[in-house]
Amino acid sequence: MAKKKLNKKQYKDKEKKNEAKKKQTELALPKIPKLSQSLVKALYNYKQGEECGLKIEASYINGVNFASNEVQELGNYFEYICTGAKARDGHIPVAKLLKTGKPTTSYLRMDKQKENYLNIMKSYNLKVEKKGFVFTNPKYSGIADIIALDKNIKSKDKNKQRVIIDIKTSGLINDKWSPYGWANESIEEKWDLLIQAVHYKMLAKYEWGIEDIPFYFMVFSNKNEVECKIFEIIIDEATKFQHYQNLENIKKYLDQIIKTGWEAKPELMRCSKCPMNDTCLYQLEVPKIQKVYV
Repeated sequence: MAKKKLNKKQYKDKEKKNEAKKKQTELALPKIPKLSQSLVKALYNYKQGEECGLKIEASYINGVNFASNEVQELGNYFEYICTGAKARDGHIPVAKLLKTGKPTTSYLRMDKQKENYLNIMKSYNLKVEKKGFVFTNPKYSGIADIIALDKNIKSKDKNKQRVIIDIKTSGLINDKWSPYGWANESIEEKWDLLIQAVHYKMLAKYEWGIEDIPFYFMVFSNKNEVECKIFEIIIDEATKFQHYQNLENIKKYLDQIIKTGWEAKPELMRCSKCPMNDTCLYQLEVPKIQKVYV
């Protein structure tokens, strides 16, 4: 028996129903984000029990933009006055003011550090090509503060001139003990910092076919207006290969977590600083009892 033909209205109604079903299916499927260097670090810390799964889920899976703390906002401000790039959540950072209407000492300090940044760019003949550049890799993500052209290299091929610059502000510019300290003698041991360079070099290879793009950290003290450092991060082949392997392993780990669910991992100090602590059911207000067996 031949199927009855649908009229225009029936056809449109059917299309709407199919579209609604498709949207429901998409909403039901778990969101799997691209792997950024910050997500890789968060997942590693989660595995070690040093990061709460609920915060990772909110930020990386559900796309919640948490408000910046004071130190982060100072860094956002410095990046904005140097490059014009807005903060990651789209807001324009402004200086924190005293009752007199003048900027606080911290923000005046960063205004002075901007002069150091401009002097560095001029002295090394670096010209900003792109700011807040979002890499287009289908599996992995990253946003470079600056893609610059090294004008010391005389070439019409921009790929031969391109460098990545990441701007950091820090109160730990000479600290060798903190994993986020920038002491010269211990920087090669700070994987929490160096993973960004490895990851972005990989992304640049996909983006432009550049085999080993130069990567620089420019680090500016937020404790004084003078100290600043430049680190060029040079990666060997073994480190690149290890990063690829780590990404594959962490991707499998992420897929597994999304299927089984995220765990809350409350800890007193972590909970006290968490932006979700007003609504979290797992928040700790006293330390856990730790059993010691002797």
